[in-house]
Amino acid sequence: MEKVTLEIGESPLVKISTIGGDLRLSGREEHILEVQAPDKGKLQVDEIADGVEICANSGCIIFLPKDARLEVGEVGGDCRVTDLRNEFMIRTIGGDLSLRRVGETTFEMIGGDFQGRQIEGNLTVDRIGGDAVIQKVHGDIHLRGVGSDLMLNDVNGQVNVVVGGDAFVTLATPAGSHSKVQAGSDLSCRIPPDSSVNVSLSAGGDLDYPSGVESREQGEGVAFQLGEGESDIELSAGGDLCLQTGLRDVDSVEDWVGEILTEVDAKLAEVEARFSVMGAGMYGFDADRIGERVRRAVRRAERKASGKERRKEAKKKRKLDPSFSWTVPGSGETAEPATDEERLTILRMVEEGKVSVSEAEALLKVLEGES
Repeated sequence: MEKVTLEIGESPLVKISTIGGDLRLSGREEHILEVQAPDKGKLQVDEIADGVEICANSGCIIFLPKDARLEVGEVGGDCRVTDLRNEFMIRTIGGDLSLRRVGETTFEMIGGDFQGRQIEGNLTVDRIGGDAVIQKVHGDIHLRGVGSDLMLNDVNGQVNVVVGGDAFVTLATPAGSHSKVQAGSDLSCRIPPDSSVNVSLSAGGDLDYPSGVESREQGEGVAFQLGEGESDIELSAGGDLCLQTGLRDVDSVEDWVGEILTEVDAKLAEVEARFSVMGAGMYGFDADRIGERVRRAVRRAERKASGKERRKEAKKKRKLDPSFSWTVPGSGETAEPATDEERLTILRMVEEGKVSVSEAEALLKVLEGES
């Protein structure tokens, strides 16, 4: 394994031109840069005027100061970024992207799925090839093209998104904001019960919105005002569209999922800080694999939570129309049981004091799909 360690300033520029495989970026308080890659990864780290420039043909793990200024060109595989305060940009990611506890971010292309949580600032993505799950964003969201489904919750800014599949969104309605959601299939949206908003709705299928409002026809849809109309929302769907006010029954489930994901990421960061995940020893490899399995289990839990809501809506519609049917995406998914190797690895982590017994039990439950 190749390893490069450099002392750098408080907010250095870290330029990453090309990473051939997966990329892990983890911020920390120390003003030290640490880069790890396999021996044959052709890792190159060059000092430049304001910081460093990095490239590698293989995957790479980088620990950098939390206040670093980050610019990334191309990542061939998956990418995971945690604990970075400054605004940063990544142009192209071939696989999946996971963000946790980061500042304002911009991406041009994400080839796979996207998960983002605890983002302090605006989030902008030109293109996402797969699904997107986004929670806890203190800023605006601009997604110009999501190839599959979108789940979006707990965003305090305005939202402008285009989704190819289904969309499940909870929108804030701050005064002066203008949010727009376009879904190629079905769209389910919730807004706060005390919203003061002008609403415009259009759908290729059924249209459902709060009863008792004075609506007017507008093109192929309807428009109406809630409260004083201090903000604007435009919703359009190729399939069914449902707008509701208030909290969902599954909001507490999603919060619980998010808490588990945050804890898992924090634990993985500790593991990565102690072990060479990409190089020496099966322990690091197994810990990395377990982390990915946990993240997949959490994604199943998120889809299961959204599925509960959709089944409830479908049940309501079946009462009105017996011929109505609605298949929940991912409802047939089952979790893979934890392997013996994964159980042994978690036991070793307990024996070595890396995780507590309760943390190990929680990891096993998530891996077994008991979340």
